[in-house]
Amino acid sequence: MATHTAKIPSSSRKELQAKQNRFFTLSLDMFFILGFDGYLKQVNPMCEKILALTSAELVAQRLLELVHPEDRESTVAQLEKLATSSETVTFENRCCCKDGSYKWLLWNAAPCQDDKLIYAAARDITERKQAEEALKESEERFRLLIDRVKDYAIYMLDPDGRVVSWNQGAERINGYRTEEAIGKHVSCFHPPAEIESGRPEEVLQIAAQVGGYEYESLRLRKDGSQFWANVDVTALRDENGQLRGYATVTRDITERKQAQEALQQAYRGLEKRVEERTFELKAANEMLKQEISDRQRTEVALRQSKARLKEQAKQLEDALYQLHRTQAQLIQTEKMSSLGQLVAGVAHEINNPVSFIYGNLDHASHYIRELLHLISLYRRHYSNPPIEIQNSAAAMDLDFVMEDMPKLLSSMKLGADRIRQIVLSLRNFARHDESEMKRVDIHEGLDSTIKLLQNRLKGSDGQAGIQVIQAYGDLPPVECYAGLLNQVFMNLLSNAIDALENHPDPIITISTELAMRDLPMTYSCSILQTDQSLIPNPYIIIRIADSGPGMTEAVCRRLFDPFFTTKPLGKNKGLGLSISYQIVVEKHGGQLRCVSSPGAGTEFIIEIPVQQTAQWQSFENPLSENSTFFSPSASRGGIF
Repeated sequence: MATHTAKIPSSSRKELQAKQNRFFTLSLDMFFILGFDGYLKQVNPMCEKILALTSAELVAQRLLELVHPEDRESTVAQLEKLATSSETVTFENRCCCKDGSYKWLLWNAAPCQDDKLIYAAARDITERKQAEEALKESEERFRLLIDRVKDYAIYMLDPDGRVVSWNQGAERINGYRTEEAIGKHVSCFHPPAEIESGRPEEVLQIAAQVGGYEYESLRLRKDGSQFWANVDVTALRDENGQLRGYATVTRDITERKQAQEALQQAYRGLEKRVEERTFELKAANEMLKQEISDRQRTEVALRQSKARLKEQAKQLEDALYQLHRTQAQLIQTEKMSSLGQLVAGVAHEINNPVSFIYGNLDHASHYIRELLHLISLYRRHYSNPPIEIQNSAAAMDLDFVMEDMPKLLSSMKLGADRIRQIVLSLRNFARHDESEMKRVDIHEGLDSTIKLLQNRLKGSDGQAGIQVIQAYGDLPPVECYAGLLNQVFMNLLSNAIDALENHPDPIITISTELAMRDLPMTYSCSILQTDQSLIPNPYIIIRIADSGPGMTEAVCRRLFDPFFTTKPLGKNKGLGLSISYQIVVEKHGGQLRCVSSPGAGTEFIIEIPVQQTAQWQSFENPLSENSTFFSPSASRGGIF
C-alpha cells in the first residue's frame, strides 16, 4: 500500500519557523549554527550579550578566531570529529569577548551531515571555573600555613583517635614522618604507663564532652626518648553537632620544665646554704650583717627571675590564645566560603529549570485559553454532540475544568515566581564572586537575608511568628564587601531571633539612614593615621533592634571578644560577633556598637562610610574595664 507524506502549508511552515525562532531567541544559553568550514552562520541574542559582539561581527568570522590560542588545538579536534560523524560531543574552551577578556564556555554540539552544518549550544561557566580556582587556592594556603609551622605539632584525629593529617612541626617533635604517622592511634605517642591507665582515651573523652582539653604530660618519640609536652585537644563538630574528629596542638616544653626544676634545686640549695651561713655567723655581728646583705641581694635576684619567668609564661599563653583564635577563624572563614559557593551553585542550578517553567507558563496559559475558547465554540454550534462525547464531558465535569484551569495556571505562575524570588535572594546573599569592594544596594542585602531567615521568623509549635519592621531610608550605593556585610546581617539577625525565643510579643526593627560628618584627617587614637585637615564624609547607619530581654552592661563589654558566648556549651563557638566586628571596623573603617539593658531589648548599630576614603589600619579591640565603647549609655560618637 502506498504511503503519502502530508504537505505542510506554507503558512504553517512560517508559523512553525516563527515559534522555533522565538525559542532560539528566548534561550538563556548561547546557540550557534556553523558550517563545516568553521564559519558561524547564525547566533542567538544571548551570544551578543555574553561575548559583547554583534551578530554581524560574529557571523563574519570563523569560530577558531574567537577561541583562546591554548584551546584551539583541542577545539579543532572536536570540530573534525563532528564533521566526520553523527555523534554529539561535549567540550570546554575559552572564547574572546569584545573587550579582549576570555570566558569559559561548556559546548554541546551535534552535526547535520545533510546540511553540512553543526548545531551547538554553549553555556557560560566562567564563574564556576573562577570559584573552583579560588577554592583550590584557599585550600592550598591553609595547607601551607599548617605545614610551615615547625615549633608546634599540629595534627588532626578522626573520631576514633587516629591521625589523619600531620605537619612538619609534628615530624620534628615526634620523630615520625607523615606517611608513618597517618593512621596511627594517638596512644602511640604516650608512655606505656599512660597507655595502661587509659589516659589517651580519657583525654579524647573529656575533649568531646566539654569541647576542648589542655594538659601537660610526658610524650614518647619514635626513637623511644621522652619529652615534656603541652597538649591542647579541640573537638570538631559539624553543624548538626556530630563529632567529626579532633584538632591537636602539641608544644615541646622540656626546656621550660628543666629550667623550673633547676630553679627549684637552686632555691633549695640556697635555703640550705643560708641556714648554714646563719649558724656560722651567729658569733660575729659584722659577719651576720654581711650574710643578711647577701641574702637580701639573693632574694631580689630571685624575685626578678620569678617575674621574668612569669612574663615569659604570659607571652606563651598569649601566643597560644592567638593561635587558637586564628585556627577558629580559619575554620569559620573556610566554612562560610564553602557555604557561599554551595548556595550560589544551588541557586544557579535551580534558576535554569525554574526560568524555563516560568517562561513557558505564559505560552501554556495562552494555548489553554485558546483551547477553552474553541471548546466553547464547539458547545455553542454543536449543542447536541454524540452520546459518547456527552458522557465523557459529564465524567470529567467539563464546566468545572474550564472554570478551574485558569486559576490553576495562575497559582502555578505565583509559585514559580516565588521560587525565582527565593533563588534571587540566595544569589544576592552569597555574592561569592564579589571578592573586591563594589558599590551595592545595602537594602538588597538586608532583604535577601530576611528572606533566607523566613523559616525561623514564622511561628511554629504554638509560638507566635516574629514581626519584622523595615524602616528604610533613602541610601546611595555603598562601597563595601557585599558578601561580608551579608554575613554580618545574618549573624545579627540570627542572634535577634535567638533572643526572641518564647517571647510573647517578638518584634525585630531594621532601620537605615544617611548621615554626614566631618572626618578628622588627624586623630589622637591609633586607629587612623592621616593628614591634618577635615573632609566631609557621608556614611550610612543601620540599626537592628529586637524586643527581647536585653543584656547587662557586663555582658555588653565582652560581647565582641573572641570565643565569648552566653549560649549553652556546644551551640556555637562565640565567633560570630567577633568576626562581624572585624568585618565592619577593620574591613570597612566603620564601627559596630551594641546598646542594651535588661528588660529593654537590644540594638546593634552599624556605621559604614559610603565611600572608602582612608587607609584603615588593623588595631586591637578597644575593650577594657574603663571602656564605655559598648556601654548602653556610651556616646554615639566613634572613629568618625
